[in-house]
Amino acid sequence: MSTKAYNPSIYLKDQYKAVLEKYEEVPTVYDKIFKVVSGVKGSGDKNTQLLGLGDLDRHTVDGQDINFETPTEGWAYYVKYWTLSKGIILVYEAQEDSIKVANALKFFASTLAESDKNTKEDFAARVFNNGGNTGGDFVFNGSHQGQSAPYGDMMYDNQSFFVVSGDNWTTKGGGTYYNSVAGLTLTPGNFETIYVLHTATNNITELDRPRKNAVDTLLVAPGADFLMAERITKSEKLPNTQLNDLNVYAGLGITTIAWDYLDDSAFYLGKRQSEMLQFHERQKPSIRTFVDENNRNVKSSYVVRYGALVKGRPWARGGGSLA
Repeated sequence: MSTKAYNPSIYLKDQYKAVLEKYEEVPTVYDKIFKVVSGVKGSGDKNTQLLGLGDLDRHTVDGQDINFETPTEGWAYYVKYWTLSKGIILVYEAQEDSIKVANALKFFASTLAESDKNTKEDFAARVFNNGGNTGGDFVFNGSHQGQSAPYGDMMYDNQSFFVVSGDNWTTKGGGTYYNSVAGLTLTPGNFETIYVLHTATNNITELDRPRKNAVDTLLVAPGADFLMAERITKSEKLPNTQLNDLNVYAGLGITTIAWDYLDDSAFYLGKRQSEMLQFHERQKPSIRTFVDENNRNVKSSYVVRYGALVKGRPWARGGGSLA
């Protein structure tokens, strides 16, 4: 096919159709773990936490004045919308000699849609795989145009996403907490350790008041950990014991999810699609196809934008590494 008769707009519809088909075909996990937010704008965003006023005052005398207080600010949360792209070039001679432009561009769009999903999975999994890094990770760095996140690659409180005992994070109320226990493998006993830590120790607000710290998901890597997770959450009797004990964990309503992108030898217990952990889709796939008039090569680009907004620690970790 000669590029003299080539009109890029003719093929854009087919390319977007190929993208949609591939999106429907390839399953993902990130959108099951993160709350996906679409329709965001700008190069990033900043949210400022507003803290409550604490408990109500009990009046000890009739006619006692009401104590009026000014609401105070908590942490500032930043998110950067990263741009990710890829392009393909079909040289003029190849078009003339063998390549059917329409088929090549449709194939390109299909494979890039799969690459896009794989990249999103990898990006989102960094929150877990690199969440214990004492030096942080770029996925937490929300600095963007006009806004500089004060702690760079760290969380909003200059700590890691997963914090071990001895390196505790501090709330605005002054309490200190941790949500990761090193050296654990997934067993019924270790599952209970993390469950109790998350639901009965870290069940606090930023002002150190009690709150329900919900758990609905046990997140693991595929293979042996997934099989053990299924035994822990579904077996009628307690797994890996000599006694015929009732498995109380099976009644907790916890779903097991295996994620191929986890690589840190850890298991995670928490709340999926929490407001505290969001995946912002700034720009859905944008495809642009054109002819370079300098050499008549056909070029097609694929661009997306997204970022992770972390506003708390809705997950606890057993095992994992520090870096």
